[in-house]
Amino acid sequence: MQPISRGGRYTLDNIVPACGSCNASKSNSEITGWMRRTRRDERAFLERLVAVRGALAAAGAEAAEPAAPTEPAELAALIDPE
Repeated sequence: MQPISRGGRYTLDNIVPACGSCNASKSNSEITGWMRRTRRDERAFLERLVAVRGALAAAGAEAAEPAAPTEPAELAALIDPE
């Protein structure tokens, strides 16, 4: 995953689910470098990322025209289902 400002692409594979404060803290850093610098649990993040991407893929497969959620509330529900 590459930040858009560093040549990353506008694709679902390049989206990093993050709350507003984490996203602001991450800025244009690569996700793994930011996680190590802030001492976050990289393995837990990657496991959750795989789960979110799987949910997006399943939702897309069920729809006639696959579309990723675009509303903040829809994305938040995928990131933190509680």
